[in-house]
Amino acid sequence: MGDIYVEIGPMDASKAPKQYAEKAKAAMKKATEAAVKAASGFSSDKKGNGYTLRFKVAEMKVEPKGVSVKLSGEIVRYPKPEMVTTSLTGGANGNGGAPDSLIADCIEGAVESMMKKALPVMKQQARP
Repeated sequence: MGDIYVEIGPMDASKAPKQYAEKAKAAMKKATEAAVKAASGFSSDKKGNGYTLRFKVAEMKVEPKGVSVKLSGEIVRYPKPEMVTTSLTGGANGNGGAPDSLIADCIEGAVESMMKKALPVMKQQARP
């Protein structure tokens, strides 16, 4: 069996402060792509049977003292949509920096923790 295809689905940052929404969506997409590329047995390049990952900002607080982010996500079969799980969650906090870089760092950390849960599920439930 070849690599498991992972489509990086739409990212939802509607619960992020408006001025940070695009930054948050880009950070979620970038971190997800990096995690898929780094994982053995997975590919986001070669389309085939696999999964779509969709993440969203569940909560984001940007304050003078720091940033906190909570993400949620779901795994859906690809190409024929079939829900696998909606229980992916992750969060991170950051202090002492510019909000833009703290948001990116927090989202990267949250996505990494979510991918540690998602990759084994996708591997276990893969269909040839």
